[in-house]
Amino acid sequence: MSPPLRYITVDRIGDVVCVSLKKHRLTEDEVLQLADEVVGLIDGGCRKMAICLGPGALECLYSVFLAKLVMFQRVLRERGGAMKLCDLTPEMREVFAACRLDELFDFAPDRQAAAAALAQQAD
Repeated sequence: MSPPLRYITVDRIGDVVCVSLKKHRLTEDEVLQLADEVVGLIDGGCRKMAICLGPGALECLYSVFLAKLVMFQRVLRERGGAMKLCDLTPEMREVFAACRLDELFDFAPDRQAAAAALAQQAD
């Protein structure tokens, strides 16, 4: 049995794993532990992932968190998977645009739209 997840909640819509953050304010150490939980899902076979960053403002959009999102995207792509970010506020989208990460990630308005788009992708 795997240990309980401390920083994320996970639910499934079909074959899409939807990850939500339990807290919207994270320390650097908590971001690293959150990343371990997400990587555990990928290592466990997840290939389609929607990461829900809302509702509301996220107070950990600094370089460590953004770097982890980039890593999740890279690892999923290397394994033939895909990821979408969803439930972003306009301010969060501005952060991604300012960092030029809006060109790297795929976005969806909410988890249902993200799951529907990911479900259309071949395994």
